[in-house]
Amino acid sequence: MNNQIQLALREMAKSPNGGHATTAAMLGLTLSALENRLYQIKGQALSIEQAMIMQRMTERTNFAEAVARESGGVFVKLPELDAAALLGLDITEDFLHTFRDVGLLWDEWREMTEDGKLESEESARFWRRVHLSVCRLLGIAVQSDRIFGAEHDEN
Repeated sequence: MNNQIQLALREMAKSPNGGHATTAAMLGLTLSALENRLYQIKGQALSIEQAMIMQRMTERTNFAEAVARESGGVFVKLPELDAAALLGLDITEDFLHTFRDVGLLWDEWREMTEDGKLESEESARFWRRVHLSVCRLLGIAVQSDRIFGAEHDEN
């Protein structure tokens, strides 16, 4: 398995209170069996199913993020929907926030690239803003599908 994915699994495994011992118990493994899989002793490895269980139980997305990076993409977690969202009360407001964010992103981008380069701190800030805008747009799509029954068309 890819090194980034292995590191992500190790980070998730140590994240619960109690670390590896807690994670092993969550997966129904002994501590030794978990560590053998995390460090791939004698070819052992966690299955994708175990990685997904660990991800759900730790409420972290390290595994999904690492797989997305390895695949040349980015993981974007879809928003949880509350009762107001399910009634469609937030969609218009979400559009307004998203348009405002994209406008601010444009202003910041022009300012950041004015000198012909993007410093690492500027790049990190830029990517955070882009991620926020993408998450909001995906949230609008999810809300629209759930509220209005639209089918997702991949064409």
